[in-house]
Amino acid sequence: MRRSLTIRVVQHRPVLGDLAANLADHRARARAAAEEGVDLVLFPELSLTGYGLGDLVDAVALDPAHPLWPEMLALSEDVDVALGLVERGDQGYLYNSCAYLHRGELLHCHRKTYLPTYGAFDEGRFFSPGRAIETFDAPWGRAALVVCEESWHPAVAHGAAMQGADVLLVISNSPGRNPREGDWTSQRGWRANLSAYARLYAVWVAYANRVGYEEGFVFGGGSAVIAPDGRELLVADPLEPEELTAVLDAGELRRARIANPAHGIERHEMLIEALDRAGRREPRGARMPGEREEARP
Repeated sequence: MRRSLTIRVVQHRPVLGDLAANLADHRARARAAAEEGVDLVLFPELSLTGYGLGDLVDAVALDPAHPLWPEMLALSEDVDVALGLVERGDQGYLYNSCAYLHRGELLHCHRKTYLPTYGAFDEGRFFSPGRAIETFDAPWGRAALVVCEESWHPAVAHGAAMQGADVLLVISNSPGRNPREGDWTSQRGWRANLSAYARLYAVWVAYANRVGYEEGFVFGGGSAVIAPDGRELLVADPLEPEELTAVLDAGELRRARIANPAHGIERHEMLIEALDRAGRREPRGARMPGEREEARP
C-alpha cells in the first residue's frame, strides 16, 4: 500500500430503475466527500439502479455510448468513486458490475463472477457472469472489487490476495434475515466472513451494503470497515441510510503483515494440483448405488 487512504462507505437506498435520480444522489455525496478530504467513496452493489430490476435491466444498462456515461465518469473529478451498475458489454451482454472511477476516467471495471440463482434470487436470468478475478493499481495501492455473492466463495478473496490486493472493496445488496438484538443474523455472518478474510490475508476490507425495501426484499445494511487484523472498526445501522468514514492506514497494514506473514508463503503448486484433482472427480451422485469408483492416478 503506497499511502494511507480516507474512505467513505455509503449505505443508501437507491431509487429502483431511476438512473437520473441515483446519479444525482451519487453526485451530491461525492461532492460532499471531496470537500471533506475523502479519497474514495464506496457505494453498494447496483447503486445506480436498485436491485429488483426484472425486465427493466436492459433499460438501465450503461456503456460508453449511453448519454449518461459522461455524467457517471464526472462523479470522480474530485474524489475517486466505486459504484455498482448494470454494464452493457461490447457484444450486448449485460453484467452486474462494479466500476472504479478516477479523475473522470474508468480505471477498472469488475463483472460479478458468481450470480445467485436460488431462493429469491434470479440473477442468472438477467446477467452474464464475469470470467476473471483481478486486482488493479489504484492511486493509493492495489485493490480488488468484490461483488456480493463472491464474498461467500473463498477462492475470490484468495485469488485477490495472491495478486497483491491491499484492500478488498466489497459491495452487496444483501437482504436482512433473522433479526436479533438490534442486528440481522445474516449481516453478522457477512462480517464474520469478511473479518476472517481480513485477518487471514492481512488486508483492509471496506464493505458497502444497502438498506430499504424493494420488490419483496428487505436489505440488511450493516456496512463495515474492517482492519487487517480482523477488527470491526466501524459498523453501520442495520436499517437506516448511513455513511462511514475511516482512514485505512498503510502502517497498520504493514504491521499486520509482519505479524501474520503466512499468506506470503503460499504453495500455489499444491493448490493448483488439488483443484485439478477436484475437477477430475465425478460429481456427487454420478455413480449408481453400489458401483465402485475406478482407481485414479
